[in-house]
Amino acid sequence: MVAFLGLSPFVWLWSVALARGSYGLAVLAWYGTGRLFLEPLHEEPSIVFGRVRIDRVVAALLALCAGGALALVAAASLPAVRLYDNNPAHLWNRLHASLFVRVTADGREYGADRVDPLLWVGSRYLLQGPSHVQAITLLNEFIETHGEQLLRDPLKRGILQRDLWTVFDWLEGSHAPYQQPQLIPEVVRKGVEDLRQPLATVIARLALTPEEIRTLPDNYAATARPNALPPDLFQPDGPWVSVGRPDGPIARHHLRDDGPGKNSVFLVLIRLPGGRDATLKYLDALRSFSGPLWMHDANQDYPNPNLPQFPVGTQVALVRRALLIDSTGRIAPTRLTEQVQLRTHRAISAMTAQEFADAQRIDENMFARAGQDFEEFSLSRAALFGERAGGLLPLAALDRFFLTFSSHGVDFFDMRSGQSSLATQDDPAHAAKLGCKDCHGAPGVYSFNSYVPFRLAGPGFTQAPRLSEISLVDAEQVAVAWKQQRVDWGRLQPLLRGPLKLRDHPGQRQP
Repeated sequence: MVAFLGLSPFVWLWSVALARGSYGLAVLAWYGTGRLFLEPLHEEPSIVFGRVRIDRVVAALLALCAGGALALVAAASLPAVRLYDNNPAHLWNRLHASLFVRVTADGREYGADRVDPLLWVGSRYLLQGPSHVQAITLLNEFIETHGEQLLRDPLKRGILQRDLWTVFDWLEGSHAPYQQPQLIPEVVRKGVEDLRQPLATVIARLALTPEEIRTLPDNYAATARPNALPPDLFQPDGPWVSVGRPDGPIARHHLRDDGPGKNSVFLVLIRLPGGRDATLKYLDALRSFSGPLWMHDANQDYPNPNLPQFPVGTQVALVRRALLIDSTGRIAPTRLTEQVQLRTHRAISAMTAQEFADAQRIDENMFARAGQDFEEFSLSRAALFGERAGGLLPLAALDRFFLTFSSHGVDFFDMRSGQSSLATQDDPAHAAKLGCKDCHGAPGVYSFNSYVPFRLAGPGFTQAPRLSEISLVDAEQVAVAWKQQRVDWGRLQPLLRGPLKLRDHPGQRQP
């Protein structure tokens, strides 16, 4: 009878394993149950449950079979991810699945190979409930079993660290209660605190040496080909000019607190049809413009039509590259390209109050009015690890599009049944273009938000930055310096020191 009383913790552990989808917890319950019944076998060959006497061996076999079945069910409940290894039970695959894969009420899975996790300001995911326990369980399993030793490939280690760092930055960002039941601040604080150190420890364990980071592949070079991405985009003294500003990083809207790009370098490059010299002269003209940025009429404020305008055929590229944390604890730029957006201006209308109003209208003619071709490529881990097209694929080849940047913060997966718009399977490329058009739909220079974000800022924005050419190396250093001043980096850095120190002294026991 004592044995069955002692069984209750393992019954509870089995239930938790099923609820959390944890293979590790199920195995632990299985093992503990077996020992409970078999160890005292020499003292008491049978046990009494109620009025029924059961042989201990039979009871043990029944318990082990039940526990084994539960363990298999728990393992099967994890989304089958095969990014880091062909075996979905590989620890790295399971950890990635717990953080990136979101499941709808009807069982559809999204996000497995998405460049950013499906996490919003309003997400409850990872902060409480089964997803929270699952993430902590897998992070602790990684720490306790030295999961960093399972794979030595620098590319895979760098990508996993980059992903975990993105989740950490999301945790340290703002969390707003958009859906019912609302998360209370105490729950958010506890959820963040529970995950903070395990995430930081694994991030540190995965750190590459500075030399390993320098030798990571240039996946953009492997992707660029005629009629897809410009192969001369980063060519020194080529037709494309990298644009910077004197007061910090470019593309500031992409570095917002509620966005996923806070551990990335954003590069803005522009190319006029006349080549490099024409592009540099155009930047000079923008810097020299001294007129007002806004005009006012009786009905509406609109941008000054006398701004130096792009010529037709001008191209603008936004490139996002990964930052990593090296084995010395420093932030390091890489050549790993995460996303590329390319806009080509095929037609440019004169700016008027009506034109500005039309640029903000969303209907079936929106793309024709914009006069631009929109293209976007995003990182696929499967393609990157498989050495296919450098890992950058057009959005049409990827999963359903979800807007996590510049969104309203609503987590569609947390919404109650019937409220979510997930039933509409938008073409990912079309959905992405809708988002681009919303901020970049005005003609020519008026959609160049690195200069003035007319659509977003409004007439209160009266001082344009003095844009000029910047080298890629300098742009990377500006991004690193900006990140070093961030609150999220200030919180992560001290958590890395202990694990990094022990990493450099393998004879010591790691936390």
